[in-house]
Amino acid sequence: MFDLADFFNLSSDLFCIIGQDGCYKQLNPACELVLGRKAENLIGHPWSALVHPEDITATQLPTEPQQKLRWDNRYLHKDGSYRWLSWSLSTSDNGLIYAVAKDINQQMRQIEAFQTERQSLYNLLNQLPAFLYLQPKDYGMGFYNQRFREVFGDPTGKRCYEAIAGLKQPCPVCPTFRVFDTNAPQLWEWIDHKTGNVYQIYDYPFLDMNGESMVVEMGLDITAVKKAETALRQREKELIQKNQQLEETLQQLKQTQAQLIQSEKMSSLGQLVAGVAHEINNPINFISGNISHTKEYVQELLGLLQLYQEQYPQPTPMIQKAMVAIELEFITEDLDKMLDSMKIGSDRIRDIVLSLRNFSRLDEAAIKAVDIHSGIDSTLMILQNRLKAKPEYPPIQIIKQYGQLPLVECYVGQLNQVFLNIITNAIDALEKSCISSQCAHPQITISTKLLNSDWITIEIADNGPGMSPEIQQRLFDPFFTTKPVGKGTGLGMSISYQIIKEKHQGSLRCISSPAAGAKLIIEIPILQLNSV
Repeated sequence: MFDLADFFNLSSDLFCIIGQDGCYKQLNPACELVLGRKAENLIGHPWSALVHPEDITATQLPTEPQQKLRWDNRYLHKDGSYRWLSWSLSTSDNGLIYAVAKDINQQMRQIEAFQTERQSLYNLLNQLPAFLYLQPKDYGMGFYNQRFREVFGDPTGKRCYEAIAGLKQPCPVCPTFRVFDTNAPQLWEWIDHKTGNVYQIYDYPFLDMNGESMVVEMGLDITAVKKAETALRQREKELIQKNQQLEETLQQLKQTQAQLIQSEKMSSLGQLVAGVAHEINNPINFISGNISHTKEYVQELLGLLQLYQEQYPQPTPMIQKAMVAIELEFITEDLDKMLDSMKIGSDRIRDIVLSLRNFSRLDEAAIKAVDIHSGIDSTLMILQNRLKAKPEYPPIQIIKQYGQLPLVECYVGQLNQVFLNIITNAIDALEKSCISSQCAHPQITISTKLLNSDWITIEIADNGPGMSPEIQQRLFDPFFTTKPVGKGTGLGMSISYQIIKEKHQGSLRCISSPAAGAKLIIEIPILQLNSV
């Protein structure tokens, strides 16, 4: 048989009967387990006396018959602490209150701890510099932090596309909703067109307590970072430009220094050559001018000697012996040839001196109208020794294809320097090619012609080894040379290019390919504009 007394006395929950006066009438032994108090010590005491002051208003005893109430409140333990109890109360027809109190103190402490942790989490999320919110699939707005409200305002009652983008319908392309499809995080940037601020958006898949898919979105304002990056890139660009300018300036300074040294050398060379030519010119003029008179005098003496022999065909033995000793017959025949050779030699020296004087005009600063062919011939005369045959290679043949040119206004000394640089490079290439047995008949062809009424062209071509496209691209760069260290400065073609391009407003270009020789083409105007 079921014994209600056992149920009442053995239950671990607090069972009690409260009278209409609100005082305990009866309690089971569990009151000592729950409240640390004996049942007999509570009987006759008001039930409300042990209720926490903050819970009294919300936990009034029922007053109506058959009334049922349920609440949780804090009740005073004997040790002075309050314990959470969950009460279920019912009134009988005779006005007694039957109550059951379950100790839920541990659960409530856990709930309080959870609420404290949750509130700490909320506080943390609200202090984040980034906005954060939960995005469900129905476009609604889940949890959002304080920063979200500061950026977008209060989203209560709004859809996400209304609260964030200010639209009346879902966005056509939404990276946030892509997370629902891919279940993969998304990282993207978004510009708030209302403020111009830039946000870096992080979207992550998330399951709520009910297992529903949601997206946690966090947006960090990176406007300052973007501006700093832009400023940094601009500064980096400026620094690169300044560095390039400094490098170009340094290169120009080096080039200018080298050109000044080269110009000084050429000027000194011009002065030296002019001095030598002058010193040679005076005696050679004396010799050349007297050879014709000497030949005339010799002819007269030889005529007189012949007349003497005709008049005195039988010389004395002593004269006969002297004629044999000096080989008079040979001298008579060879003397005229000797004088002719001396005349040819003196003329050759005069031509060389003329070429030296022509070439020595390196330091002339004024523009003059000159014969271009004369400058080329003078240069060839200077280089004559290098054109001759050597033990390791044959002579270099010069082929001239001169057209009819008018006098051309130019800086004659500088133009002669260009001819010297180009022809010297051609000779160097041919020598190298001959030594390596790549060229059996070295040739340099120099052509001139009138392009039109305003321009002339000068082409200097060789049948040497030619140049690769890479070398051609750098041919006119300062300090670029393919010659061994100590054999070339890398300035000859660079200076030549500047002389033609800047001094004469012309052009200098190269046409070449490996094993096909090289052709340097000079084009300059007949009249210089700055000379008018």
